[in-house]
Amino acid sequence: MLSKLLGGSLVDTVGKVIDSVHTSEEEKLAARNKLKELENEINSKQMDINLADAKSTATGIGGIMQRSWRPLIGMSCALAILWEYVLKQFTIFILAAFSIDHNPLPELDMATLFPLVMALLGMSGIRSFEKLKKINSDK
Repeated sequence: MLSKLLGGSLVDTVGKVIDSVHTSEEEKLAARNKLKELENEINSKQMDINLADAKSTATGIGGIMQRSWRPLIGMSCALAILWEYVLKQFTIFILAAFSIDHNPLPELDMATLFPLVMALLGMSGIRSFEKLKKINSDK
């Protein structure tokens, strides 16, 4: 994953180092093959971790947090939007209607919030499409 973030394949990057260190083609090929095996093993271990995480039936606060972090993020976004576009506006109206002096109400940075909301909506849309087409219908 880090190699994708850095913009190149780990195998390609280390392959260039191998090319500069080893001289014979057999040594280069053996080193590249070993590196590819290591990368595949790392990916396999990460898949095992992801699978164990998905199958977990943990209880207690750890289990609750493990299963509910996405809904908590969604509810946090919904509450922020509710405050910014509904509750704050009504509060300002009521305070102005009764001529009540008040400090400025808190403003939320919606430019930061909306990309997160759009990503959540996009993922839920993809999941709905998968359910509709019976892809991964075991969940």
